[in-house]
Amino acid sequence: GTLVDQSGRTLSGQTGEAFYASVRHVKPMCVGLNCALGASAMAPFLKRLADCAECFVHVYSNAGLPNAMGGYDDTPADMARENLLFAESGWVNMIGGCCGSTPPHIAAIQEAVKDCAPRPLPTRKVPRMWLSGLEDFVVEGTYNNCGLPFVNVGERCNIAGSRKFKRLVMEGKFAEAMDIAKDQVEAGAHIIDVNVDDGMLDGLAAMQKFVKMAVTEPDVAKVPFMIDS
Repeated sequence: GTLVDQSGRTLSGQTGEAFYASVRHVKPMCVGLNCALGASAMAPFLKRLADCAECFVHVYSNAGLPNAMGGYDDTPADMARENLLFAESGWVNMIGGCCGSTPPHIAAIQEAVKDCAPRPLPTRKVPRMWLSGLEDFVVEGTYNNCGLPFVNVGERCNIAGSRKFKRLVMEGKFAEAMDIAKDQVEAGAHIIDVNVDDGMLDGLAAMQKFVKMAVTEPDVAKVPFMIDS
């Protein structure tokens, strides 16, 4: 995943945990972070990824942030020192370099971390449903006010469940229909169900349009979508 700034989110806007949850189903051998930030700025986000990943973890940091001329100022010694923290903390299995790094940078990192033990693979846990939007959502860890397992699925973006949503979709007013999704998330929905099946509607085109709009709305896209069609 490529971090874009100090928010720790990827280019798609996901948190590190959501990024891992979104690729977890393919059972990756390794996941990691690269580019965007220098090694020192990546530390808290790499730790979060290492804490949740069930596979190997790698990091390829830049040689610092770009300077005014578009170059990178971190020396091999700088990168080696900052990447040593990752290795000593047990967060990584592989280390490399991205923008601004050179063979001397990589050689210095290798020399610094050569005696560090790699991150051990986590112990297998009980299988769980782990979903993601821009943020991750662990189904088994969700409870209601009574302490009982409970997942709140917003059903109002469903033609069969909301006359208002149906009317807006049939009239092509997708921006207004999006407000229904936002309202549900604000009211506490953990997942947004989307259904646009109707005999008088091109369901495939409507679904594609609605979902493509929804993923550009952070207030909606932060939760997982349930494609109900």
